Amino acid sequence: MQMISTDASPPPLLSFAYMLAGVAGMAVAAVLVLWQPEALLTRWHPAALATVHVFALGGLMPVMLGALFQFVPVACGLSLPRWGWGDVVLLLLLEGGAASLATGLLTAAPALYGAAGLLLLGSLGAAGWRLLRALRTQAQQADVVVGLSRSAVALGVTLLLAAVLLGILLFGWNLPLLTLVDWHALWAIGGWVAGLIAGVASVVVPMFHVSPAYPKFWLRALRLQHWLLGGGLLAALLGWAGVGGAVSMLLVALLLGFGGLTVQRVVVSKRGEKDAFYWGWLMVGVLAIILALVAVPACCAADPRWGVVFGVLALPGLGGFTVSVMLYRIVPFLIWLHWQRANKARARLPLLHRIVPELGQRIHLGIELGSIVLLALGAFMPQMVSVAAALLLAAKLLQFGLLARAMRDFRQRLAVLRTLPPRSRAAA
Repeated sequence: MQMISTDASPPPLLSFAYMLAGVAGMAVAAVLVLWQPEALLTRWHPAALATVHVFALGGLMPVMLGALFQFVPVACGLSLPRWGWGDVVLLLLLEGGAASLATGLLTAAPALYGAAGLLLLGSLGAAGWRLLRALRTQAQQADVVVGLSRSAVALGVTLLLAAVLLGILLFGWNLPLLTLVDWHALWAIGGWVAGLIAGVASVVVPMFHVSPAYPKFWLRALRLQHWLLGGGLLAALLGWAGVGGAVSMLLVALLLGFGGLTVQRVVVSKRGEKDAFYWGWLMVGVLAIILALVAVPACCAADPRWGVVFGVLALPGLGGFTVSVMLYRIVPFLIWLHWQRANKARARLPLLHRIVPELGQRIHLGIELGSIVLLALGAFMPQMVSVAAALLLAAKLLQFGLLARAMRDFRQRLAVLRTLPPRSRAAA
């Protein structure tokens, strides 16, 4: 795999802005559930639809984009085109689109649907196009590049299906709404979110845990992902229920394989230190396995509550928890790296793992994991929903505070390091 310096990546403050905005967006989603706990009674409740889109578009998406600004240059040897203030505008459009869509779903206001469509399709379309264009310029398509390219294509299909759904709502197009909603969600979760996690894990898990690489047969199996999603969508539109069900089970098998392989690689880690990152990635693998098992009744059982459990374990579970674990590696690494670059005076710097306190990481991840479990149980025990939403809100506020404090320290120490004379032996 080609590796280059992070000189090709944008300034860290841009990624930090995306990451903090995303954590705040996930906190807002928790507030929505706390405000209307009946949202988990059914996936079709307006508050449920609003919460899902706030969490996914206003929460997960900004964090993922901010991380990709840094991950793509380092892991893929590519430099994303820089848009200057355009990246700030893109973030504002994304968050504004998420807010407009959520408000429209809560109030059933067609004008807000249209505004949200313009904002979200424009901002996400531009972000996906930039990522895919950069990935396609690499002559040698390494496994991680192929995986990220698949994720970008999945984002494009998700946006296309979203545009069709907006056409149904705004213009009354005579198309199967429920079927398209289901496959819009599957392309978003199974294609974009899970695909991006699997692609990043193929680099991050072996590298940081000093464990064996994911096997080649698994990376080849992942190439079936788009074919399965596309075939399942076509079968559903044609009314071939048997084919659609078989495709869904194959997707479940891929998810189960990812969970099992990830758990195996974390368990055999040669790092020795069982810190928050170790336990975090171990739980990511476990969550993937549980999600795969829950997908069976969610797909086949008549009880719609299993669909709610699947959604909880997919978004705040696999998606949100993985993002939280990765933030505690990405943010400290970027801070430490840019301190080192500015440290011409060779001043003593904090150790990497102390930039965000380990105890704070453990407390936050424990609270967030507990909230996910309670949210999933809330589909069957509604009295648990308010407690779960309060825990999730507390977890996100704690995470926001931990990251914001580290970013504040980064700016303050960076300013000091730039004033020190070169090659002195001063101690910070």
